[in-house]
Amino acid sequence: MYTYTKDTKYQEQNKYYSYSNNEYTLLEAGTDYTIGDSIPANSVYSLYEYDKMYIQSYNGTGYYEFPYKVNGVNTLPPHNMSANDVDLDSFTNTEGKTVRHRVRENVASVDFNVPTMCGEELKNLFQYSADVWCKCLFFYEPEWSFVEKKMYRSATVKYERYYIDTTDMLKSQYNNIQFSFVEE
Repeated sequence: MYTYTKDTKYQEQNKYYSYSNNEYTLLEAGTDYTIGDSIPANSVYSLYEYDKMYIQSYNGTGYYEFPYKVNGVNTLPPHNMSANDVDLDSFTNTEGKTVRHRVRENVASVDFNVPTMCGEELKNLFQYSADVWCKCLFFYEPEWSFVEKKMYRSATVKYERYYIDTTDMLKSQYNNIQFSFVEE
């Protein structure tokens, strides 16, 4: 999945592509490209990375990259992703056979246990997932593609205070942050 980049300055961690004749060409840093027939003006794209998740309030505009950084780059922290079935009144009958009344299949849930977050990242997590529903865009293995799902952040967010900066709470450190997103 590609989207127009909003970068006004080259970002080393991003991959930029040009679109021409229904093909994408990876642009390499330090290389001059001529804008013309081969690379049309306003055609530079940035690729969504597979290890990222994007969050948007349900009525919001634009996605927010998941608030976690490694070496200055937004990165999806280690997580457990699952595709769950929702059954109504499943039971095992007297013959020992399971009877299922499947309502839905492949209901996505993403569980996080982030080792460390600064106060700013934790605040952003609460801010961008505060609405009852949010849109999440991420690579979902059961569909083997980027998907947008209507999800909610679980009401329980657990964390340990590691270091509190009394002059600027955004610089405080938090450990073992646990939370999850569940599809509607």
